[in-house]
Amino acid sequence: MSEYLTTALVAAALALLTNALYPKMRRIVEKRLQPRRVKVRVPQDVAVVDASNVVMHGPKVGKKGRIENLLVVINALRERGFEVYAIADASLRHKVDKPEVLERLIAKGVVLQAPASTPADYFILSVADREYGIVVSNDVFKEWRTLFPWIKDKYRLVRYMIVGKTAYFYPDVRPKKKRKKVKEEEPLCPQLFKRSEEDEDYSKYYVM
Repeated sequence: MSEYLTTALVAAALALLTNALYPKMRRIVEKRLQPRRVKVRVPQDVAVVDASNVVMHGPKVGKKGRIENLLVVINALRERGFEVYAIADASLRHKVDKPEVLERLIAKGVVLQAPASTPADYFILSVADREYGIVVSNDVFKEWRTLFPWIKDKYRLVRYMIVGKTAYFYPDVRPKKKRKKVKEEEPLCPQLFKRSEEDEDYSKYYVM
């Protein structure tokens, strides 16, 4: 009789314990099964933007791209702590809805323009290669993969979407080191190719 009573008490205790823990365990399991945002800390704070690709993204104004797209992406990357270099094809001024705004951005050094009859892709990848930075573009750069094999690294070629006035990036990148503030009067272009001998080799942190 006592054995049956003990068994019944143990069973009742287990039932109570299970009922008490089940909701909590279920929440833990469901939380783990939910898709997570891919947040990646990249070793360098440089982001090179394919300006022409960004401008021509999404709905057009007539047949022309939106300069607002570029401003949205640049601002979003700067807010994340990146030093941003936006590089555009020389022909972009003929394909954008507000060429006068693009001209002002070029004059201020916010946008760098590739030489005429020269693909901007080469300069985009060259700057990113030298600075060990990420490239923000929806292009696949297939013809450049032999010269720049690292472009196949999923953490260095960052995709984007623009919804309204918000830019989303995949993967969701952040720099490990915050960018240093640059004096406004200091020219932007010379900094692209300045590199101290003491600079760390960030390429070793990337997985090919």
